[in-house]
Amino acid sequence: MSLFRQKVINSILTDRFGPVVAKVGTFLLQNETNPFLFIKRGTDLTVSLVKDSLCILIKYGLVTFKPNKNEKLANYSINSDNVLLMLRYPKYLHHIKKLFGDESEMIIEEILQRGYWTGSEVILKVIQRRPQIKSRSQPLSDIKENLCCLITAKYLQRVPYSVEDAAVPSLIMSEDCASDLNKIDIKLLISHQKDKSVQLSDQNIYWTVNFDRFHQDMRDEIVVKAFTKKFGENAGSIIKLFLRQMYIRTNPWAEVCNPVPALEIKDILKKQASQSLALAFFDQYLSTMEQDNSNLLRKAGEASGGSYQLYLKEAFTQFTWELVEHIVLEKHDSKAARIFRLVKSQPYIEPDQIQQLAMIPAKEAKRLSYRLYEDKFLHIQELKKASSNNGPVKNYTLFHIHLESVASMLLEMCYKTLYNHISRRHFEKQQSKRIIDKKHRVDTILMGMQAQGAAEEQLSDIEELLTPSEEEVLKKIDRVMKKLNIVELEVDDTIFMLNMYLIYVS
Repeated sequence: MSLFRQKVINSILTDRFGPVVAKVGTFLLQNETNPFLFIKRGTDLTVSLVKDSLCILIKYGLVTFKPNKNEKLANYSINSDNVLLMLRYPKYLHHIKKLFGDESEMIIEEILQRGYWTGSEVILKVIQRRPQIKSRSQPLSDIKENLCCLITAKYLQRVPYSVEDAAVPSLIMSEDCASDLNKIDIKLLISHQKDKSVQLSDQNIYWTVNFDRFHQDMRDEIVVKAFTKKFGENAGSIIKLFLRQMYIRTNPWAEVCNPVPALEIKDILKKQASQSLALAFFDQYLSTMEQDNSNLLRKAGEASGGSYQLYLKEAFTQFTWELVEHIVLEKHDSKAARIFRLVKSQPYIEPDQIQQLAMIPAKEAKRLSYRLYEDKFLHIQELKKASSNNGPVKNYTLFHIHLESVASMLLEMCYKTLYNHISRRHFEKQQSKRIIDKKHRVDTILMGMQAQGAAEEQLSDIEELLTPSEEEVLKKIDRVMKKLNIVELEVDDTIFMLNMYLIYVS
């Protein structure tokens, strides 16, 4: 694992859970799978602290365990990918809000905050966050329906559970979500609101977030946006329908989907009044997208009778090429980007050919080529060829691009950028720690006085504890934090794109 990836993970764990949990997580990150006593010895923490840290990490799905050889002790290992996903939580919430509304967003938010939770407890918590609702029975049914929709759409999944009594249990996943959902009893929820001693019917059935389902949507959104930007909204809506029909007949992460009949897409468009233009020019859109260099959509063959297949691996390979070209352009200049595209167009190319074909002065072309080589955007293959009559050996230097290596290098660059932004955020908070703490104390006092029904004059007096200069500093900090958060989300978009490519080529 790369150095900066480890640093980012350590920073996330420290921010979310504190230095003790971060120490246990970092030890597992550096030493892979370890039993409990090895973790205690390596971290130099007490038994209770190591236990509590492992419980927290397991609860949030960041650490997994399995029995060792004698099946009486557990070996623990950290899931570094899930730690990095904690930076992506705002995107998950925004996505759910856009699809299902505010109440579904609250459900996902509550489960993300706790790692896992029962359906009944989530419903009761969401009701508490809606104090303006007077009637209790109907809102409970509505929230249960939202919860059922999230589970049916696989945005939530049941936490793996054990069916055996063993020292280190093996966990299994439940496939029967319908029977689990039926155990949520609205009448019991109403009774529990009045009397907390009433036992809930699903107290041993826990739900957690299925990140894989969110990533499918994020992947599809990238594809749809790319075709919308290139061919218009109608083309994007057609691709969206192809992706939706793909899930019916193909594994969601397959490189190539099974054939989808064009008539099936056409029938769906006929039922959508807003897609009249897409239906009118359906064949032209298909023909144009089939000829696109992304190679996402291809005809399945003459024998298939107008069926098409989606080649997701090909599409994300092309998207990654475009991403790398854009990074080369931003990091260097247009001439360097021209050289990069030239090398990309040929499997191997000599430096002299670059100087001739790129239409750049020889000295500058040589400088830019080796600059791209130093930054690992280009790679060199050296060939040796002996001349006739046992003469001297002649060396040939050929430039080429290994996209998988470039993507890995850019991924490491993204982690470095991410770590720098997290460090900068910590620095900004530390610099203004006194004012931020004062602001928190004032807000706490205001909330307490508002709950007690204090007069407006008393509240104004409390607010005046912050001087105008301090308020100006707080506004500046807020602006800086928002910019840093936006940059982190944008860097995460690049990380997601590169990870998608590496997943398909691995």
